[in-house]
Amino acid sequence: MSSSIVSLRDVTKEYPDSPQFLRVLSGISLDLAKGETAAIVGPSGCGKSTLLNIIGTLDRPTSGTILFKDRDLHDRSEADLANLRNADIGFVFQLHHLLPQCSVIENVLVPTLVTKNADHAVERAQRLLDRVGLSQRAHQLPGKLSGGERQRAAVVRALINKPSLLLADEPTGSLNQQGAEQLAGLLLELNREEEMTLVVVTHSEEVARMMGRVFELREGTLHERAPQHG
Repeated sequence: MSSSIVSLRDVTKEYPDSPQFLRVLSGISLDLAKGETAAIVGPSGCGKSTLLNIIGTLDRPTSGTILFKDRDLHDRSEADLANLRNADIGFVFQLHHLLPQCSVIENVLVPTLVTKNADHAVERAQRLLDRVGLSQRAHQLPGKLSGGERQRAAVVRALINKPSLLLADEPTGSLNQQGAEQLAGLLLELNREEEMTLVVVTHSEEVARMMGRVFELREGTLHERAPQHG
């Protein structure tokens, strides 16, 4: 058994029915171990979100292999993948996607509605909201929150089911530089506390440098940058 949470082997993503044949990802291989942090950077439209969606099983590759905790996902049904995502993978997006008619804590608890282990969900939600500084906002509607507060609420919602893997797609894109670095710092602290693997797609070089590994997506291929010291 390997220590990898997720492994990609020679993953390719093509859109043959587009006006022009389009290959977005070409022969990508990647291993992410438990507790690792990684950033994926690259120009707009290069396929970063597509790669993140494939890692998170929201999309399937045209070819190649995806292993999640050493389990091959190739023949899994959509229902199996949905269960896997809900139980083991958390998602944070650039737009928070909070339900406007629900309070913060109700939004956080939405992913627990389809799990069988929801007994302690309210207690965990309250603890996580306190951890990110939102305990006083728990019963307010999202419209009453700042942009940074809404993103923190979205992070708590992504963590409520104790995922092994947290995927964040431009989570700081709608925040100013100070808010972006604060949110990235919070994600790193939660990564250590929750012992989860963290992958962040970002345009921000400052945010990318905060992660343990940095991958650049160029013309469909993935290149890991050498570690920066000092």
